[in-house]
Amino acid sequence: MKAIYRYLVAAIALSVILMTDGQSQTQCQQAWLRSATACAQNASLNLSNLRYIASNGTEGSAPAEGIAAFKARACVVRPQVDVCGQAVTQRLYNSTICMGTVEKQTIISQSQSLFGSFYQTCSHPCRYTLANEIRQCYNYVNLSPSQISDIALARSTVIGENGDQVYQFCLNRDSLAQCIRQKAMTCPDSARVLAEMGIELGSFERGVDVLCRNIGVYLAGIHCFRNPIPEVRMCFQTLDTRMQTMMMISPQPTADQLSLIQFCNNRLEQVDCEMSAWARHQYQTCERAVTGMRTELECELLPKQCLQAFPTLYNSLCTRMNYYYEERGRYNGAPSASGHLLFTLVAVVFSTGAWAYRSSMSL
Repeated sequence: MKAIYRYLVAAIALSVILMTDGQSQTQCQQAWLRSATACAQNASLNLSNLRYIASNGTEGSAPAEGIAAFKARACVVRPQVDVCGQAVTQRLYNSTICMGTVEKQTIISQSQSLFGSFYQTCSHPCRYTLANEIRQCYNYVNLSPSQISDIALARSTVIGENGDQVYQFCLNRDSLAQCIRQKAMTCPDSARVLAEMGIELGSFERGVDVLCRNIGVYLAGIHCFRNPIPEVRMCFQTLDTRMQTMMMISPQPTADQLSLIQFCNNRLEQVDCEMSAWARHQYQTCERAVTGMRTELECELLPKQCLQAFPTLYNSLCTRMNYYYEERGRYNGAPSASGHLLFTLVAVVFSTGAWAYRSSMSL
């Protein structure tokens, strides 16, 4: 991670030189500059003035109206500029005029030095504390805060290591969801923060519901969460790499159509990759009742916009046929009297409010 930050600092410094030296700019960099200028103009902002406040006065030119007045006006339209800048970066990163690795990296660093810094300039102070506040919500269910992102990507033993932990989680999931929502509602920048944590609340709640309706299957398949076969681990690693790259390009993956398509494609390919890997190994170490539940979980963790973006692929992968409901019965059967009461309680579906990704990972 430190290496990435060191690279970004160097790349941003390089981008500043390129932005101020028109003769050294490539066709790719010139295209980015034209598009960035259009993003500013469409929001009634001057790019040079925008660079000035984004760089804390080290680049561009000071606005004639005064820094405070310009910043107040600019921050109102920041969401519009954010989306435009993200779309520009996504389009150019995947274009034929920005082919080389160096050019792609330069496009990312230029966008971060302008649009990323502009976002930080206008950020509400809660933006820097919200992630920790949301992690504290996990005190309700006595699990590690890191498991928020585990649920987002169907990683590890996401809701507990044993029956007691799982029942505790599911019994308190309403409180967890309510806590996260309340924290998010108090912060104007919550959409961005949640996206960086890999959380899309509607998907998060649907995914948790899948797990809590299938406690028996989950407990029987904990070893699959802990230690998937190498091919499945490769699927995860591929997705992680793609999502890390994408978050550098598009911090709000579902905010514009180009980023949404890339995001959904990455996530659907992960579902296909994992399903195919288990099938090729004839469900060794992880039987179909468990893999079917995992497939359902991963499909529910997808924002519903992915169904609209890829209806054919979505419906072919996220079909009941691939969930193997009929093979879950022996795991989800009635337990003892006290256990049955717990299972009945945790199986109650709590309300799922719609919240658009500001936005990993996710969820």
